[in-house]
Amino acid sequence: MNRKELLQKAGMAVAVSGILSTLSAEDHDHSTMTASTSGKSKYSKAMMAAMHCQLSAEDCLSHCLTELGKGDKSMAACASSTREVIALCESFVKLASQSSPYTKKLANLCIEVCEACAKECDKHANHHTICKECRDSCLACVKELKKV
Repeated sequence: MNRKELLQKAGMAVAVSGILSTLSAEDHDHSTMTASTSGKSKYSKAMMAAMHCQLSAEDCLSHCLTELGKGDKSMAACASSTREVIALCESFVKLASQSSPYTKKLANLCIEVCEACAKECDKHANHHTICKECRDSCLACVKELKKV
């Protein structure tokens, strides 16, 4: 893992930790708070699915690059699709966390890209566990994003 990857994963860990602490803050009295003031986004489940999908795609991309380095050119399309998933899932989380009016539009594009990535990863799922995990994560993300 190079420095850039380490910093990216550390940043994601901090983001996930922040959202998890927001979602699990049960020791406070929230009875008088609305969804917009409680810190819990109406998109929380979709955001968590997108973050998980992004992290799975990061792992898959690293695996694809390793395989490409060994000469396995069949992983090129998989690497490309995972890069797209990484970018869109990250963007979705950022917009959804702000309750942006563009969240639904981006969710629809993210669904399209995640479905394409799942289809690509499915080609390798029988012999690469990481690709299977990425496919499954993409499909779970699609399921949550369709609820947005």
